[in-house]
Amino acid sequence: MAERRKILDDLFDAFTITAGANYVSLYDAVGKMTRYSAASVELFGLPGEYIPDGSDNWADYVHPEDRNKYTGIMGELLSGTAHTYNLTYRVRMADGDYGRFRFIGAILRNEETGIPELVGGIMQNEGLLDNTDSVTVLRNQYGFLTDLETSIELRHAQSILYMGISGMAEINEKYGYGFGNHLLQQVAWIIQEQAARYGTIYRMEGAKFAMMSDHLDNDGIRGIYETIRQSLISGIDVDDTRLTLTINGGLVTIGDSPVSALTVLGSMRYVYKESRQNRHGRLVDFDRNDQITDDKRLRLINVVRECIIDDCRGFDLRYQPVFADGGGTKIGVEALVRFSSEEYGEIDPTRYVPVLERDVIFEELGYWILNRCMRDGLRIVKDNPDFIIGVNVASAQIEDDYFVEELTEVSGNVGFPLHNLCLELTKDCRQLDADVLRDVTGRLKALGVRIIIDDFGSGLSSIDFLRDLKPDCIKFDMKYIEDIMNNEEDRKIIHHLSELAVACGTEVCIKGVETREVYDIVSAFNVHMMQGFYLGRPVSAGEM
Repeated sequence: MAERRKILDDLFDAFTITAGANYVSLYDAVGKMTRYSAASVELFGLPGEYIPDGSDNWADYVHPEDRNKYTGIMGELLSGTAHTYNLTYRVRMADGDYGRFRFIGAILRNEETGIPELVGGIMQNEGLLDNTDSVTVLRNQYGFLTDLETSIELRHAQSILYMGISGMAEINEKYGYGFGNHLLQQVAWIIQEQAARYGTIYRMEGAKFAMMSDHLDNDGIRGIYETIRQSLISGIDVDDTRLTLTINGGLVTIGDSPVSALTVLGSMRYVYKESRQNRHGRLVDFDRNDQITDDKRLRLINVVRECIIDDCRGFDLRYQPVFADGGGTKIGVEALVRFSSEEYGEIDPTRYVPVLERDVIFEELGYWILNRCMRDGLRIVKDNPDFIIGVNVASAQIEDDYFVEELTEVSGNVGFPLHNLCLELTKDCRQLDADVLRDVTGRLKALGVRIIIDDFGSGLSSIDFLRDLKPDCIKFDMKYIEDIMNNEEDRKIIHHLSELAVACGTEVCIKGVETREVYDIVSAFNVHMMQGFYLGRPVSAGEM
């Protein structure tokens, strides 16, 4: 026993040096003895630094609601199922109050038998840090960003699983926020049960969670996500109520490319949105539809973000003509953003716009575009007072509380009349609160700004938007135009929706008129405007 004690003490001393100012514990599975630091004895009111099995059970100090996850991970460690742990739970301190502690550690095995002999751990008092979620006792988004920035700085490759519960707002409204918090705790425990041994679990904003892991490849993370997803679909019990939950999730991998934490966070939100809107909750890889790897795509997005911050360096506008009277009269243009860099050359907007649309940085680009196109168009509208400049606006701009005021300020500074401006609501805007969207578009229309619903027909909400927003114009989704020569159903949809829009007092614009054959077909419909390569290619401001 004395020999085991010496081994325990020697390892404990080495472990304490490594742990720094944190609390330390070391369990000897052979000698059935746990060694605690003096600071731990004082903080938790333990009977001493050396505690043999059976004399004082650490599980009794763990909060009753967290005890199962503690005993579960300890069982996995001692059975050899798990090799490391990174777990946050509440522990009773000497004064009787519970504190939140993060426990990080690993096991040491006998080299010959493979049987676990020692379990070492560092305890961090999360209550002293502003990085712990009070509901789930997980590290919060601040803690996530701190850990992420550290990994990026060290060029430490990580795979990030980002997931969230659908319909949480409705659950809170129906059952109350206390019930909702209990549900989040249950979900957090399920996630930790499946994933804590492979990485760190975080409670992000709202009902979202993240796992950061350097242990698993993407296939391993997909397996964990699917297990969690099926577990929640099967139903969980919360306060005697059985609930079936659905989740959405995305996967982003960071490597050794220099990127910012906000670029990663924006990319996480993008893949989550794709999972929720287009994949029915199935996991979405960040690089799924790109020709380059995850890490390089992150680098590309990061380059674009840095250029936006640097006064939109590398950005330019092209203007595609819009025609009326069957293509005979040019009545306006649509501003199209272009970006190029030394590293990537000219980049297709579809490579970065969908990722950045929900990023707050996108507002800066949006205001740059508005300012630039007003200045470019001022010369033309002075000579042609009915000429219209069309600009796409994203949801992040509409959500900005000061969007209307800042738009008015830009217009006033440039001297550009707002009745010559047309804002095209992108597909992403349909995810906004209907009342917010109705209020903002109503205020814009009151100022004389024209409103277009872009990509009309690409969603169940299109008809509602036609009724509720009363737009000046709609533009059909390109999917109805691309195969219109061969697809009779597409022709019928365009025909009937055009008639519906006109009956509601809304004009119709057909985009994607790229050939004479397409032009001949759409000319037969009740449309007011057209645009496309057949009628006119995008040009510079000087050629406009």
